[in-house]
Amino acid sequence: MNTFTELYQSIVEAKVITIYGHGQPDGDCFGSAIGLREILRASFPDKEVYALGSGLERFKDRLCGMDIVPDEKIKGSLGILVDVSCLRRCEDQRVTTCASHIKLDHHNINRVGEPFEGKMFVDPERIAAAEIIADFATTMGLKFNRLAAEALYLGILTDSGHFIYHGTTPHTFEVIAKLASYGVDMKSLIEIAFHEEPNVKAFKKYMVSHAKRYGEVTYLYIKDEYKKFDLSYEEASSFVNAIAGAYPCHSYAYFCDNPHNDEIRVELRSNKLYPVVGVATAFGGGGHPFAAGCELKKAHPEQILDVVKAMNEIKK
Repeated sequence: MNTFTELYQSIVEAKVITIYGHGQPDGDCFGSAIGLREILRASFPDKEVYALGSGLERFKDRLCGMDIVPDEKIKGSLGILVDVSCLRRCEDQRVTTCASHIKLDHHNINRVGEPFEGKMFVDPERIAAAEIIADFATTMGLKFNRLAAEALYLGILTDSGHFIYHGTTPHTFEVIAKLASYGVDMKSLIEIAFHEEPNVKAFKKYMVSHAKRYGEVTYLYIKDEYKKFDLSYEEASSFVNAIAGAYPCHSYAYFCDNPHNDEIRVELRSNKLYPVVGVATAFGGGGHPFAAGCELKKAHPEQILDVVKAMNEIKK
């Protein structure tokens, strides 16, 4: 683990900086990348700073889009990972060609098969990577602007689930207060972030009606039923919280076939502070204590029940 000062020194020495997040970016991934980009651009106008990846289409007009960067520019850059644990999980795999890497993240650094060689600041107790980035910028005296503040607010807002998930602390609200001072339009960001079209609502209703209970765990396995609701895999596979209240339970698991490979995406969550990360790690994944994930092979669907059984063994 490194200090903010050590990461800052790497940034000072770089001429070109490229920022990367994970595949299927969520609000924290997108917000962290854009927030850090805008802070670094404002603080170091002589540097080239870019945020790479697909971003969030619904925020393209409200906030901004991502950058298009040629391969040659990336090869000499400092690559900064945000909200992603290792190079393998970055959405833009050109990250492997960067001259060097640093990381600001809140995911468990001990995930199986996910080493990271570079300076890093990782705190799994933080509710969002965006919260860490806000602290980094404040500690190092970097410059904020409204776009940076709104992007970081979006990251904290979404990863905390409207500030109700475990990991939201008094410090989280101190960060929000600082961001708000830059003119963050919270209402419009909330409306866009949590708006649901009728087909999404219909699919979530379908999920609840088809969820099952095993012991103290609610679970659901989806193959491609989301297509009937005109949804993509990327959208449908992120709706794990839809089954939280299907049955009284201490934790819940969502399994969804990935049409792009031979894997089943697995998302694990806890309703009552039962640490699910141990189960995720046991099956080759990782994450946060009460929100974690892994992948299973479609060739071994029997492992779905193995995961559910393991979750029933969790002690609070």
